[in-house]
Amino acid sequence: MNQSKKTAQLETGIALLRMTLGVIILATWYDNVTSGLYTADGLTGFFNWLFDAENGNGSSLTFYKAILDTTVVPIAGAFAVFQLVLELFLGLGLLVGGLTRFFGLAAMFFFFNLYLSYFGGHEWIWTYVILFMSSLAVFLGYAGRKWGVDAALLKKRGEPPYPVLW
Repeated sequence: MNQSKKTAQLETGIALLRMTLGVIILATWYDNVTSGLYTADGLTGFFNWLFDAENGNGSSLTFYKAILDTTVVPIAGAFAVFQLVLELFLGLGLLVGGLTRFFGLAAMFFFFNLYLSYFGGHEWIWTYVILFMSSLAVFLGYAGRKWGVDAALLKKRGEPPYPVLW
């Protein structure tokens, strides 16, 4: 197999991974919208559930709970709106391949936070490791340049002024 065919297959694989991440995030976003997570009460209730050892997930990172309790919970309403918008743009950006490197980095941060949130609890945290590593691959692979908006941006504007964009 020649090098250009291998490169084309790699680009196709990374683009499919990018789109899959976009679909996963959008499906979760929709579920969160319909369940009321993106409200002050919904977000606070979720955080309480995460660290509830008897009736919830039972997460064990108390330092992370302290961070959430002191930084996010006091502004839960505003943070819920921020999360609603961020997750929507994150999913859409990855699905359509627009500003993919930026959204790949954002997804890495997002999935790392979920890993910390669920650590030591009942959920299989390796899901978030897989999602984190998939986001890293999307970032490193310039995944929006195949079947994505980033390909049009590259053609029209050339390489981005900041390599973290496309």
